Amino acid sequence: MVHQLLMPPQEIRTDRLLLTPLTPADIDDVHGVFSDARTWTHLPAGRHTVRASSVDLVQRKIGGRARHGLGSWAVRSAADHAFLGVGGVDMTAAEVWNLGYRLAPSAWGNGYATEIAHAAVHAAHDVAPEVPVTGRVLTNNPASAAVLERAGLSLVWQGATSAALPDGVERQVWADRALTRTQRAWLVANA
Repeated sequence: MVHQLLMPPQEIRTDRLLLTPLTPADIDDVHGVFSDARTWTHLPAGRHTVRASSVDLVQRKIGGRARHGLGSWAVRSAADHAFLGVGGVDMTAAEVWNLGYRLAPSAWGNGYATEIAHAAVHAAHDVAPEVPVTGRVLTNNPASAAVLERAGLSLVWQGATSAALPDGVERQVWADRALTRTQRAWLVANA
């Protein structure tokens, strides 16, 4: 468990966003975003078709934050506190941070993903500066790859895995520094 003094602030404000730890009170909002087919156009099989999937996601994010001192946030507008989505970093089994986000379609095109990514990378470096920050995307999602690049990550692997994808689509792994062989192998296997 991370010592309380090493934990980042529970609430982070960026220029336009309020980032707070996910709580059970966020489940319905999370489900609203994660069950929306438009938020899964690049990976339709990931869509939450039942509320229990969103309950499980929020519980895992809460548990990860408790174990590692940092985890994904509920993303809200700083102006009116409207729920926009989920984003941040979560610790993986490979002991690297995974940067990710999923935003409501109404929030797209405003640069929020980049704002979340910068805040997440900064928080990860504060909590565990020795731990790499990584991101995994599909080649049919160049906008997310651009967010990772703007956040300081570089492409370290691209290819196919055993998971089914649309024709011509490959998976990518991005990182903010060199990875160990074990970390890279885990990320490729779980891309």
